[in-house]
Amino acid sequence: MESDIANIKIAILPGGRMPVRQTDGSIGHDAHIRAVVSPRNLDPINMVLRRTLFDFQDTPDGDDEEIVFTKRHIVRSNSGALVYRMNPGESVLVGIGFLTEMPFPLFYWVAPRSGLSSKHGITVTNAPGTVDPDYRGEAGVLVYNRTTKPFDLEHGMRIAQIIFQWAVIPNIQSVACEELGLTSRGSGGFGSTGL
Repeated sequence: MESDIANIKIAILPGGRMPVRQTDGSIGHDAHIRAVVSPRNLDPINMVLRRTLFDFQDTPDGDDEEIVFTKRHIVRSNSGALVYRMNPGESVLVGIGFLTEMPFPLFYWVAPRSGLSSKHGITVTNAPGTVDPDYRGEAGVLVYNRTTKPFDLEHGMRIAQIIFQWAVIPNIQSVACEELGLTSRGSGGFGSTGL
């Protein structure tokens, strides 16, 4: 049986923040936006990271398709800070600013924050996103605006929560269908047990 407490190493990236539990009773650690990142391309200098499209400090330079698309979404907030304005129905990938080293078979799930979803209609579509103990890159969060109004993403915004868990790694044995035990449910699924 695994211990309830694990030693985890977290390396904070430039512009990133340490994930934090908001209360002593919280299970999830809130993760913050470091940058808008590419869903397709890695950083040409640091292959541990996805290509940064917008770091919330400077408007990106370049005329390739990803940069041109990103520049259309950068505006100034009422406070004067640069933000990424998500259109209704839009998804964007953000990096959450840290790398982890965890003992096997510990992992973490990336999950939505209920307040963003219920109050603002902003959710995470790659949830739960599983981050394995052998992964050494920055986790990405696919943020989705499910409303009919624009929504501004800001640097450091608490965008998701990460939940650490121990995994069970089973010994899998291949058998014929007839060798599986019978149950009262059988092959019933998709609501077969009622509402």
